Parts: sequence; C-alpha cells; structure tokens
Amino acid sequence: MHRDVQDRSGPGNPELTVELKWRWRNRMRSRSEEFDQAYRLPITFWGDARIPREVTELARGHRGASVIELGCGIGRCCRFMARLGLKVTGIDFSRVAIERATRRSTGDPVRPSYRVGDVTGLGNIGGPFDLSLDVGCFHCLDEAEREKYAAEVFRVLKPGGTHLLWVMDTTPPPASAPLTPDMVRTVFEGRFILEKASESRRRIVRSHWYWLRRP
Repeated sequence: MHRDVQDRSGPGNPELTVELKWRWRNRMRSRSEEFDQAYRLPITFWGDARIPREVTELARGHRGASVIELGCGIGRCCRFMARLGLKVTGIDFSRVAIERATRRSTGDPVRPSYRVGDVTGLGNIGGPFDLSLDVGCFHCLDEAEREKYAAEVFRVLKPGGTHLLWVMDTTPPPASAPLTPDMVRTVFEGRFILEKASESRRRIVRSHWYWLRRP
C-alpha cells in the first residue's frame, strides 16, 4: 500500500474508502484489458484444447447438476459440461473472452450461460450452484483477492458442493509467490474442507489439483 494511503488510514475514513475502491477498479480494468488483448489473438499461450481428466470425471459424476466456472475463458470446459447435461454458467472478466465463448456456443444444442464478471465479487450471479471449478484463474490473484474469491465461492456454492481448482505452484504476477497445498488450505480454511490435493504437470508446469468441499 502506498504511504499516502497508509498515512490517512483509519476506521470510518470515507476518503480512504473511495480511493481504495477507485484504485481497485482501475487495477482490475487494466488487467481485464490485458486479457482482452490476449483473447483477440487466435491462440493464447495458456490455451489448451484438451479437457482435463479431472473436469471430465467431475462432470460425468454430476450429470444434471448446476455448475459455475470461474475464469472460463473462451468456454471449452463450459461447452463440454453442457454437452454432458450440466446446467453451466461461465464467468470471466475479459469481455472479449466472453464474446468468443458465446459465438463458439451458438450452434450447440445446449448452451452455457456466459457472464462478464469479477471472481472476487460475483454480485447477483444466480445460484446457488451444485459445483464450481476454476482451471487457471486462482493463481493469478494476489493475497487479498484470494480471500475475496474464497468468500464468493462459499457464497454461491450449495452446502456439500465441490469446488475443483487447478493451481500452478509458481504463480504469475501479480501474485508471484509459490502456492502450496498448505497455503491453499489456509485461504479456504473456515469455509471449505480440502479433501484432496494431487500433483500435476498440466501444461508441463508444476501444479496441483484441489478438491474442496463446502460443509
């Protein structure tokens, strides 16, 4: 935090609250615009046409369930789950990604519902959902954003629901810090039970799959 903000910090300071909200919105806008630029390219460097086995197993074991994908990108997993009979909602803060996902689903017999949104503040997104998943969004968040993310997933997921999470062990900016199973457990502690953590080399990078259950 910048010193000028620290100097004015204190409970009930409306000027500070407004400034922090302004900085937050501008930071999120800047990052979404970067992703918009990437999604305008034919292929993103993080793109993978394969549906992970973990997502396949989750979907096949919950046909007919409602599911929300956080950071859905152009909708590969969303479309796959919809074809298996799940009621799918996909969220991404890149408007370009959501536009591409919507176009790609136009001819599908069962189409997911796509929304532009922020995973740290889902707002009136609907639900509650039976399942949620995230294949590559969580590790892009910083520490404060992860806490908001965990609270939002808890809010929109039904009791007993599963949150499937794929996370790189070495995170990209702005997080830029290792994410271990213990750290993930700590972020979700008090809201979710970490039932399983499995090492992965998806996209050739050291990573983990996490199965979290909302009590």
